[in-house]
Amino acid sequence: MAFEDDFETVAGTKLYVSATRPTADTAVAYAALTWVEVGLITNVGSVNGREYSTATLSTVGNAHDREKKGSYKLPDAAFECAWNEADAGQIIIAAAANDYSIPAFKLKKQGTAERFFTAQVKSFIENNGASNDAVKGNFVLLRQSDTITA
Repeated sequence: MAFEDDFETVAGTKLYVSATRPTADTAVAYAALTWVEVGLITNVGSVNGREYSTATLSTVGNAHDREKKGSYKLPDAAFECAWNEADAGQIIIAAAANDYSIPAFKLKKQGTAERFFTAQVKSFIENNGASNDAVKGNFVLLRQSDTITA
């Protein structure tokens, strides 16, 4: 009997933030930064990949509309955490949500290499809920660079 391919879960994933950006877009430059863990992450957003627009050419002499990939954007990365105003990582994210800075981020999942990228913090919002709900915060990162895996 053959074994099935193994897979990875999100358990044990950690997100880190650095208030400064790297001097170059390389793994070595990212690794040289001072990192602060963002505590109490409960949901991890996607930090890899691109989303392409579609370019279409329609000519009147040919009924076939042709499509190709056009420009691309780096999709947003949405995260959730237990709200903790004393958490050093959440403090950096909250400050970045109120200005136009572009901090650096590092994502480390179980058993994989580190992923580095830069992003603006679009929002960091406290979510309350019902009596049995934990107070959580949602933050959205507008990725500014392709993700580097090291």
